[in-house]
Amino acid sequence: MPKISRLFIKSGIIYFFLGMILAFVAEMPFVNTGALLLPVYWHMIVVGWVTQIIMGVSIWMFPRIGKERKKTETTPAYLAFWLLNSGLILRFTIEPFIPLFSANKAVSAVVLISALLHISAIISYITEIWPRVRTRPIKVRRSE
Repeated sequence: MPKISRLFIKSGIIYFFLGMILAFVAEMPFVNTGALLLPVYWHMIVVGWVTQIIMGVSIWMFPRIGKERKKTETTPAYLAFWLLNSGLILRFTIEPFIPLFSANKAVSAVVLISALLHISAIISYITEIWPRVRTRPIKVRRSE
């Protein structure tokens, strides 16, 4: 398994664990910020866990073809990893404050930067995975 796949999968597992803890904390009766933490929980589960697991497994399961196979690590995959996680961390830090400071331009700017980081991560991931998705060449057997 490539190192980048391990990074995506391990990060996804960490986000799953943290998301479950956050959901548990948000549901406690003495915590009044449950509604503010719900969007953070959903981002942790959907983008942090599910998306990273999908990216990591797909990079692992769709091998490079031909000369590209010899290269072990590529820049677009690492770029996707760091862009996605940077966007997630930004989103987690600002998300609880969005309902409280929705008119604040600084909060809106951080949300926009987070979204741009996520879009950049997706473009980088597509750049990595697109050449790997090909039809398998059909080998014709010659009868003797």
